[in-house]
Amino acid sequence: MSAGSNVAAPPRELGDLAASRSDWAALAAVAVIVGVVPLVVDPHWYDRYYWPKVELFYAATALGAVALLWRGRTDWLGRLRSPVGYALLAWLAALTVSTLASIDPATSLVGDDYRYEGLVTWLAYGVAAAVTGAALVTAARVRAVIAVALGGAVVMSVLALLQYWGARPVALDFERAGSLRVFGTVGNPIALGAYLVLLLPIAVSLYAAEERPEWCQLWGAVVVLLYAGLLASLARGAWAALPVGLAAWTAALGPRTLRAAARPLAVLVLCCAAVTPVVLLTGPVSGQLDPAAVANSLHGRMFLWETSGTLVGQRPVFGWGPETLAQIYPAYGTPAFYAVYPYARMMNLIVDRPHNDLLQQAIATGLVGLAAYLWLWGALLRTGWRTARGGAAPWTRTLAAGLLGGLAAYFVQLQLAFSYVSVAPVLWVLIGVLLALDRGRAGAGLAG
Repeated sequence: MSAGSNVAAPPRELGDLAASRSDWAALAAVAVIVGVVPLVVDPHWYDRYYWPKVELFYAATALGAVALLWRGRTDWLGRLRSPVGYALLAWLAALTVSTLASIDPATSLVGDDYRYEGLVTWLAYGVAAAVTGAALVTAARVRAVIAVALGGAVVMSVLALLQYWGARPVALDFERAGSLRVFGTVGNPIALGAYLVLLLPIAVSLYAAEERPEWCQLWGAVVVLLYAGLLASLARGAWAALPVGLAAWTAALGPRTLRAAARPLAVLVLCCAAVTPVVLLTGPVSGQLDPAAVANSLHGRMFLWETSGTLVGQRPVFGWGPETLAQIYPAYGTPAFYAVYPYARMMNLIVDRPHNDLLQQAIATGLVGLAAYLWLWGALLRTGWRTARGGAAPWTRTLAAGLLGGLAAYFVQLQLAFSYVSVAPVLWVLIGVLLALDRGRAGAGLAG
């Protein structure tokens, strides 16, 4: 062997090394999106809580896609050849047409300030789901990504509880400095509720299926902590959505598994029951849950639905364009508007979301876009159910049931709120996890 052969690795070994590194880069990108993006805050930027997350989400998504393409892999696009993928492509196509036909195409493309959910972000959501589905080729990787997601949720819950009990672990801006409600690092109490209710059924499912005592205790602690954070958020829409998500999880898991886990689940229920008064009767916001505040909140939402709903009939096919409601909301300055929002006489109150996700999509993308959007959610829930009931391995069925419960709960709370860019990246990674599990159920398999 010549001296030169000692310094030059065979081309195949170099190729294998590059492939391995690109795979790990894609996996790292997914982990950053699901575990780090929700926690990022930049105290030096005027938008401390949303724009830094968007920047990191775009960068991580691009890294994951480039890493797979660099390896020569385009099979991640094949993750879109599924019921979920076809529905997603239809939704993105409708969103693209609505953006082109928008009354403000530039805003519809990049999104409004502090929101950023224009066409570019929705395309990034789809890419993130596809990259996740392609990167999670082994059961170990799936478990690692779920662990990162739940680890991030634990950190979020701790931060939220510290805020709830008077500490200030997160830099506050002017708008939030006087607020008594907590938001973790996602910028809004409603977003905090959406984030935790999305992940709670997954943690419950892992707890119920765990056979090792020490791991069962760990998952139980995670569930109780996330539940306490959800209570502290005072996000009543998320509270109402949690039983729906748990009901979907129960139905998907099946009676045999539930009977086997009856005792640990009873212990979990008792722990959560004990935590409830501890959280709700302490903290600076414990007195805000009065009936008048609840009624006023519901009245405000009904007013928004009624006044913004008229916009759908004015442009029913492809809508007004994403992110344009702030410009076209018809009730600004009316006596009824001031009656519901009297403080609007003293400040510039902008209505850019109707606090109902389906209505928002109908306004933005018309009835065509709404149909594609409903198709997407139907495909997601059906895929979750199918994988939970027919997964090849018990852990696949367990995780799929938890994903189904989280998706169902998230969808329900959306009907009293809307998508936040600080939370939605986690949703789309979990959709990619579901695509990976569904691929395993269909026979492609996940390596052990």
